[in-house]
Amino acid sequence: MDDIIAVHKQVEQTLRRLKATAERAREGIVALDLEGVIQFVNTAWTQMYGYKGPDDLVGKQISALRTKGRMKTDIAGFIDKAVQKGEYAGRLECFRKDGTPFAADILMVLFNDDGGKAAGLVGFTEDLTEQEHTKEELRQFRSRMDELVSRQTEELEATNEQLQQRLTELEQDEEQLRKQAAELTSENKQLRGQIRKHERAKDELKLHCDKLDQRLREQSEQLTVAATKLRDETTRRHRQAERFSQKTEELKAAGAQLQAQIYELSTTCTDSEADILKKSDSFEVVVAPADDEKSVLENIFRHNIELQKPQPD
Repeated sequence: MDDIIAVHKQVEQTLRRLKATAERAREGIVALDLEGVIQFVNTAWTQMYGYKGPDDLVGKQISALRTKGRMKTDIAGFIDKAVQKGEYAGRLECFRKDGTPFAADILMVLFNDDGGKAAGLVGFTEDLTEQEHTKEELRQFRSRMDELVSRQTEELEATNEQLQQRLTELEQDEEQLRKQAAELTSENKQLRGQIRKHERAKDELKLHCDKLDQRLREQSEQLTVAATKLRDETTRRHRQAERFSQKTEELKAAGAQLQAQIYELSTTCTDSEADILKKSDSFEVVVAPADDEKSVLENIFRHNIELQKPQPD
């Protein structure tokens, strides 16, 4: 849309330049519709025909400048041939407003609208006195028009080429985006599969950890029971050891007391009794375990009784 607006602006500028150029031209320029109504005249044309300005001519029939007979034979013929051929040139005897005749070369060109249909005529009138100069200006004018049209055509072609190139780039970008979208979809699918695998592995690991926790709790309970039993057994054995130690001390004290009694007896007994007592010196107190304490005491008292019996001569 911006390109179209720019082109319209360029066309308007071109028309303004063309109009300004036409106003500066020395030859007379007139624009007619197909009915012969004057649409535009430049200053040179009005001066050439003896009029004050374009307002005296615009909107009037070209036939107003001549009699009907001359119009039919001259101007009508020019218009018909220009419409048929696209342009027509010839020399005519023209008349100013006051009736003064002058010879002029006339070039009439047909121009078309945007649809290609004939829209009107442009007439160029040259006074023969300035023929060479006017022809050069016309050539330069047409050259500028061709150059302007050519430049605008080149600009439009360049713009079109840029648009085509941009369109190609956009299509390539779109294709690249489609490929990237397909790749992302595939990667997303793979990632979802990996997530599901990780979740299953996580569940299996949790189940395994729960089993390990259960086994640890069971083993901990078993160890607690075993430790309790060991502690109770240790306490029981410790108490037995204390009782055994206490009994041992009592036996030692009893043995010492017995030895003292034997010594007292040896000092008051006869010789034969003394021999017996001497034999009793070898008597030893045997310390037995706590379970045999009673039998040990019985043996000691029994031995003591044997010593007190009379010995044969």
